[in-house]
Amino acid sequence: MVLTLEPAMSFAPGKQMVHEENIVITEDGASLLSLRASPVLPVIR
Repeated sequence: MVLTLEPAMSFAPGKQMVHEENIVITEDGASLLSLRASPVLPVIR
């Protein structure tokens, strides 16, 4: 099974943060399919 997590947050008028992670679940456990985000996210203006 593959799960997609897409958290989003509005933190100011017209400003929003969105991130996506894809995770595969197998009989042996879970693994990330996507790269982890950097601890410092860029601001796109």
